[in-house]
Amino acid sequence: MELKTIIFIAVAWIIYNIYRSRKAAATPMEAHGKVTNIDNEVIFKALISSGPTVIDFYATWCGPCRAVGPQVGKLSEKYDKVRFIQIDVDKMGGAARQFSVTAMPTFVVMNGGAEVERVVGGDIRKLDAAIQKVSP
Repeated sequence: MELKTIIFIAVAWIIYNIYRSRKAAATPMEAHGKVTNIDNEVIFKALISSGPTVIDFYATWCGPCRAVGPQVGKLSEKYDKVRFIQIDVDKMGGAARQFSVTAMPTFVVMNGGAEVERVVGGDIRKLDAAIQKVSP
């Protein structure tokens, strides 16, 4: 084989793998339980202003976020009086900055518009304990 042919095949293979990885990362997270995915700042502010709320800050490319998604869905069904919302930090960077989110997943437990507790990482036991503090 000629060197040009080998280089062309290598470049094509690299481009294909980059395309495939970006396409997989752009796939939105599957909804679980009673968790609502929010992509509008106005709706987000309205939802967090009253009542007990759990905000799940995630990214589509975050492996731990995908891993804990079904468990968060189960919590949303267990605590039916608590509102569960998901925020994609890549789509709603303003909300992520407002809450100083620096790692994913980050869960912010709120009540009446005020932050009660924050759980950084996928520790479901900590999240469950935090939700119990605001659950009526």
